[in-house]
Amino acid sequence: MVVCPVCRATNPDGVKNCRQCGANLSVIPTPVVPLFLPVGTKLKGGTYTVGKVLGQGGFGITYKGSDVRLQRPVAIKEFFPQGCVRRGSIVVPSTPATFTQSDFEAMKQRFLQEARTLARFRHPGIVQVYDVFEENGTAYIVMEFLRGKPLSKILEEKGVLDEQEALGYILKVCDALEVVHQAGVLHRDIKPDNIFVCEDGNVVLIDFGAAREFSARKTQRHTAILTPGYAPLEQYAELAQRGAYTDIYALAATLYHLLTGEIPVPAPDRRMGMELPDVRQLNPRVSPSVAQAVMKGLEMRAD
Repeated sequence: MVVCPVCRATNPDGVKNCRQCGANLSVIPTPVVPLFLPVGTKLKGGTYTVGKVLGQGGFGITYKGSDVRLQRPVAIKEFFPQGCVRRGSIVVPSTPATFTQSDFEAMKQRFLQEARTLARFRHPGIVQVYDVFEENGTAYIVMEFLRGKPLSKILEEKGVLDEQEALGYILKVCDALEVVHQAGVLHRDIKPDNIFVCEDGNVVLIDFGAAREFSARKTQRHTAILTPGYAPLEQYAELAQRGAYTDIYALAATLYHLLTGEIPVPAPDRRMGMELPDVRQLNPRVSPSVAQAVMKGLEMRAD
């Protein structure tokens, strides 16, 4: 992403002229201008203080923060879709070509729905929501602050995980996922990035931004939000039947990745004939029963 030094609009990498003001980006120095809230920013009348950035995704920025009244650390997730800028403290789309203000409002409502979904659960394996509010033209979710690292980081450090270690993580996610499914909700984005391993050994399912309610054996319309390799074929369609098996595919794909070091072949490619290597083909140390369970979870047909 390149930020125009003239109008501060964001532009894709490789663009020669700013899409908003036309400035020549190839001759004007274009240092990346931080789009984050300054450390020390007060939110909700001073109730919360913003700290350092913990991460940034396509739809938001997560900060470490503090709850001033309760004197505890929190994580503060700010709705900040890619393609937005700050006009002072107000978050707005950079240009109408990016998306309209009404599109922004619709996306913000989906962001708020994430908070409402999470607030329904009280389980040690599901990240807890403390507060949600709108401010600065955008919205914020205040959540428990988790100390540890995502499973993707552990995988990056180790390459391939021992079978018992990998199963330990996945079984704890299963406990949380069972509660989610019993409430009629699908996570829809299970992957190593969204499984957080705490310093105390607790394993927490995070990022419910793609979560949606579902009805078993009913065809429903869902937006096609997914991560290739982890998403089953039915998740690529807006109109399809979905169920707990949709998340089970993603969970099996995650375990496949932990045990082999490889992301599974994306479902559309498998449908076109590309073979998914067996777990034991990539890692002979995995027990036959576990390898069979993983491949069963990765069946292409939902039934």
